[in-house]
Amino acid sequence: MILEQLEVNGSLLTFGTDCFGEALQATPPDGYSSVFVISQQNIWDLHGASLAQALQKVSCPVSMRMLPDGEGIKNLGTFGELLSWLADKGADRKSLIIVLGGGVVGDLSGFVAASYMRGMPWIYIPTTLLAQQDASIGGKVAVNLPQGKNLVGQFWDPRAVIIDSMVLGTLPQRQVNAGYMEFLKHGILKSEDLYQRILQVPDQPDWSQEMALLAMGLKVKVDIVKEDPFEKNIRRLLNLGHTFGHALESYTGYKQFLHGEAVGLGLVFAGLLSTRLGGAYDWSDMIGVVKSRVPAFQVGGWDRKTILDLTLLDKKGVKGIVSWIIPYKPGKVEIVNGVERHILEDTFEEFMKQMR
Repeated sequence: MILEQLEVNGSLLTFGTDCFGEALQATPPDGYSSVFVISQQNIWDLHGASLAQALQKVSCPVSMRMLPDGEGIKNLGTFGELLSWLADKGADRKSLIIVLGGGVVGDLSGFVAASYMRGMPWIYIPTTLLAQQDASIGGKVAVNLPQGKNLVGQFWDPRAVIIDSMVLGTLPQRQVNAGYMEFLKHGILKSEDLYQRILQVPDQPDWSQEMALLAMGLKVKVDIVKEDPFEKNIRRLLNLGHTFGHALESYTGYKQFLHGEAVGLGLVFAGLLSTRLGGAYDWSDMIGVVKSRVPAFQVGGWDRKTILDLTLLDKKGVKGIVSWIIPYKPGKVEIVNGVERHILEDTFEEFMKQMR
């Protein structure tokens, strides 16, 4: 059942429950020269039947590619393999890519769509809470380099995005917790009211009953992306929690934390940093929620210098000056270009204290 539809920069965004087929009727995959489905076997086993049923009505050839699991596939090697696969199968500019998967598969496959023959249409069905709240909107597609996350990419909006609460019921708890962090970020960006409502969402909610709140969270990103589609100004606010979070992911070799977990820890760091910069808001509730939803870890051996140096690689920085997104209170979040190193060091020490 479709609950709501809206358009964002040429993408038809659909919210609903068990709505794959109904949503695809609005942007039917028929009429293309060929269709290419990219997913992962574990995702396909859970949710592929609904998509396969919708594709039975397609008259053009349909090809499928299953990718391995994990952040490790989001690289130039897999990117090249997928381009070669499309070429071998005779894909052209009138072909369509349909992506069923989380943010890693969406980022990678969307970049393939943006690059093959200088751009081909694609449809994205995000299957994790993290992807639904983050990667699904804004058309930012990319792969990682050894030097950092998402350093090679493009803006390429999908024709349609289908956000279905049905897929969330099969997620492992850790994936739910990771996606919650981007949801929480949207509450901090928007208002005290939305922030408090998101803080009250339980660990294991009935997502079909939370669709209205999920939509409210995602619309925070929708409104920002509409105003700044190519990240020239206020869209950088969506980087809240990501500068420190990306540094942690890189420092731990993308093996210790899921992306959302790293963003949650980045939210903690940003809240503590806002206090160092004169903010008076009490972020203890947010810190407590993040700590309760991130797996236990040891910070004692972390190298402060290396981690803070890695924040300098943030792709939104210019000439070594990093734009930190500072939440002074929910609904009042500012871009601060450059923060003195000693303030970051003091904040890091407080972060270590809070995480012990």
